[in-house]
Amino acid sequence: MTQKYVRIPGQGRIYRRSAVWYVDYWVDGQRKQERASRDKEEAFRILAAKRTDVERGNLGFEKKQVIHFSDFAEEYKKIKAGSRSVRTMRIHLEHLKAFFGELPLSKITPELVEEYKQKRLKDKVGGKKKATRTVKGPSINRELSDLKCLFNTARKMRRFRGENPVENISFYPEQARDYVLSMEEVGRLLEAAGEPLRKIILIALNTGLRKGEILGLRWSQVNLDEKVLTFARTKSAKFLRVPANPIVDGILAGIERKGDYVFLGRWGRGHVVDCKKDFEAARKKAGLPELHFHDLRHCAGTYMDAAGVSIRTIQQILGHQNIRTTERYVNPRDERHREAVNALAALFGEPQKPGGPETSGTNVGQAQSGEGVTVELSRN
Repeated sequence: MTQKYVRIPGQGRIYRRSAVWYVDYWVDGQRKQERASRDKEEAFRILAAKRTDVERGNLGFEKKQVIHFSDFAEEYKKIKAGSRSVRTMRIHLEHLKAFFGELPLSKITPELVEEYKQKRLKDKVGGKKKATRTVKGPSINRELSDLKCLFNTARKMRRFRGENPVENISFYPEQARDYVLSMEEVGRLLEAAGEPLRKIILIALNTGLRKGEILGLRWSQVNLDEKVLTFARTKSAKFLRVPANPIVDGILAGIERKGDYVFLGRWGRGHVVDCKKDFEAARKKAGLPELHFHDLRHCAGTYMDAAGVSIRTIQQILGHQNIRTTERYVNPRDERHREAVNALAALFGEPQKPGGPETSGTNVGQAQSGEGVTVELSRN
């Protein structure tokens, strides 16, 4: 009796239907059955060839790879090495690695991401000795954004298949910041700030530039003849030209050029990496409520709007791709709101009461920027 099938350990088997032999083998959990030959020995050779081609990836199949989170996180760091916020991204990845560690990317589920969210809410900020508060929702949102981007990158590189586990995760609600300094508060902040922080704050208020753009400013980007600052690469990946008004021009003209950067780091190496501690100390000394350096960018947008600058021009100066983003940076002051509702009252013939608030006057706040530069800021 002729044998109908023959099993070959580690490779599969061949089997016969009528007068034809077929090959039967498995690849990554999928069973493959194909017609081979009428000759039994030829079917053996075809099965062996199939297995060899599968191992080499010549048949469109590939050997299953196990990509661990910690390994791809290191690879992801190299991929994003030239990005704007690489320093912050690396900090986020350390927190993510501490939780997901050696787990394969394919084993990270939405349920695990939710566990990560809950765990981070209980973590202390500042280490065991200096910890005074727990991690807030907005900070966790930034980490989740990097995790989502990591998985999207892995999918593009074909290192991960399946749904992004962060895709349908709910981020923590964030309250939009709507704090704009009055001219009196600006004066107090400048008075409390030392050098070079005072100059950095003034440049932020007079250009709307981001902190990283100011701290990393090179002399090659400064053109005092044309009074303009140029940025070839911004957050929106656009070329940006920001005019230098007399205050910014005076500050830059008064700084001695000792290196490539305007604001040199310690011992004249590189540039100032961050000014968070100095800025926080100045805020407390000035007696101001919670204030972030990025709020100065909102202040610049609001001051320009109060001066009658068009929203489109403000968008171009701030370098926003979407005008809706600019609208979030422009916060109308109470005086502007009062003018608006008073205009409605005029339609009904309701005169303004004597002694009411004046809406057309100008309050002027003055603050010394240091080294002979006097700053005069007006608020409409």
